[in-house]
Amino acid sequence: MSDKKNKKVVKSSIKDTAFNGSDKSYPYSIWLVLALVFVVFLPALTNSFVNWDDPKYILNNVIIKDLSGKGIKAMFTSFYAGNYHPLTALSNAIEFKLFGLNPKPFHFFNLVLHLANTLLVFSIIRKLCKDIRIALVVSLLFGIHPMHVESVAWIAERKDVLYTFFYLIAITKYIRFRESKDTKQYVFMVIAFLCSLLSKSAAVVFPVTLLVLDYYSTKTITKAAIINKLPLFCLSIIFGFVALKSQKAEGALSDLTIVYSYADRIFLVLHSIVFYLAKLVLPVGLSAFHSYPDKVNELLPWYYYLSPVILGLVFFAIYKLKKYRNELIFGFLFFVVNIILVIQIIPVGQAFVAERYSYVPYIGLFFIVATLFFYALDNFKSNKMTIQVTGVICILILSGTTFSRTKVWKDGVTLWTDVINKYPAVYFAYYNLGNAHKDNKDYPKAIEAYSGALKVNADYSSALFNRAHAYADMQNHQAAVDDYTKVIKLTPKGFEANYNRGVSNATLKNYDAAIADFTASIEIEPKRADTYYSRGNMKASKMLFEEAMSDYSMAIKMDPKYADAYNNRGNCKLNLRRVNEACEDWKVSVSLGGRLSSDMIKQYCK
Repeated sequence: MSDKKNKKVVKSSIKDTAFNGSDKSYPYSIWLVLALVFVVFLPALTNSFVNWDDPKYILNNVIIKDLSGKGIKAMFTSFYAGNYHPLTALSNAIEFKLFGLNPKPFHFFNLVLHLANTLLVFSIIRKLCKDIRIALVVSLLFGIHPMHVESVAWIAERKDVLYTFFYLIAITKYIRFRESKDTKQYVFMVIAFLCSLLSKSAAVVFPVTLLVLDYYSTKTITKAAIINKLPLFCLSIIFGFVALKSQKAEGALSDLTIVYSYADRIFLVLHSIVFYLAKLVLPVGLSAFHSYPDKVNELLPWYYYLSPVILGLVFFAIYKLKKYRNELIFGFLFFVVNIILVIQIIPVGQAFVAERYSYVPYIGLFFIVATLFFYALDNFKSNKMTIQVTGVICILILSGTTFSRTKVWKDGVTLWTDVINKYPAVYFAYYNLGNAHKDNKDYPKAIEAYSGALKVNADYSSALFNRAHAYADMQNHQAAVDDYTKVIKLTPKGFEANYNRGVSNATLKNYDAAIADFTASIEIEPKRADTYYSRGNMKASKMLFEEAMSDYSMAIKMDPKYADAYNNRGNCKLNLRRVNEACEDWKVSVSLGGRLSSDMIKQYCK
């Protein structure tokens, strides 16, 4: 009898050993968790913008630079870059209004939101399982896990931390509504959910998440539970439709059938789930971009075909651990429900998987980890010290990895260098690295990076174009002409390549070639004043003054305030000995702010 009693104690559940406030030191431990989270993400506060989506959403986004009523209306009534997230844009607009394009406040508020989300995770888990220990561990893992760096340290991912903030508030309001049946709590939940949807469309799975919470608490889903979520499902359907429309408008939906069969896509989906499970316990090889796999002999890499087996083992483990089956099912379902939209069932973008997609889904997996940790701690007393030390070591490793990983997002150079180290065959990573070097005016390194992109993809016209531009910036105009020529062969109707080749040919004094380039540019875009002006300069250099005047006149017709065109047309008239007419053009040029005409007026005009 004594042995049986001891065995019964050994198998005691985590809930039986929960700290329900009797140990007053535990509630204050969350502040230690938040302090650690702040420290591991501290490098983010010295990071700059990166040249991936930050220019699109912040630096070059005219919408966030207008906080007037008209500007706010535009945020709420238009798509931007394939997304509809007006509250995210509004938060960025407020920061821009207060701080301009200083990256520090943007990073700071991302971190503040992450800290708030960590606190909300603690509150939710504590209410669900009544165990402060589990709540602390889940919130700690949520706060410091390296897979969450992308969501926090990337300014453009404000939408991740912001939608999660409202998402978690909505969950807390639902739990209170379920406990109190207070209609006010339900209304607050709907408002928070709507704010989450207006921050990022990923929130559409919220009603299903609530059903998972219901299942965890009652082990059943009642008809009443479904009915009270119908308004939420309606909002999800509306915003889901809006999200698909915005993605389609941007051309972000991918057609994988060109490369992958339907059977391949099943393995891609299953492997993406395994990827997130693996990175949970072994967060190595992290990268801002994870590319789709290459097929060899019409086959995916061998380990993709192991994905069903691995998932089968996971399900088997859940089945065997009967005592904690409810906790395991809840954690896994929470993960699946919140990851389902981004496992490429509907392919979006170029990335196969993305670390930022784990931000909310991992809460469920962290709950499983914490449950199993305390199960081991409570049921293997003889190994208690070993388990605790192992847990501390894991926390230290995760913290150190996150601290280092945050530094990778310092700027475009560090970010894309890291991607290339992980995926050396991703051609646009070299391209973006080249752009980062070019922005820093480090043209030799920019050219080296663009050349790396072209080694992977010789027909990558954007890399050719930007390399040509870098050559021109270094005054190596012959190399620039050679690259622009290659671009024109790939994209004959490209205005910029023709125009820029004309500029380089002009610098090389290849006037006939430059005239041909500018003429081709005019045929592509016939209403550009600068093109007529540039062609006029070439004709003037060849002493073709009448033809040059005609081009300057066209430039003035398209841009009546083109001071330099007036000046140069005046110069042509002087060469044709039409001094009075020349003086008229020079005077107009000066009135428009032209500085070149003043000396000519003094010398030739009475």
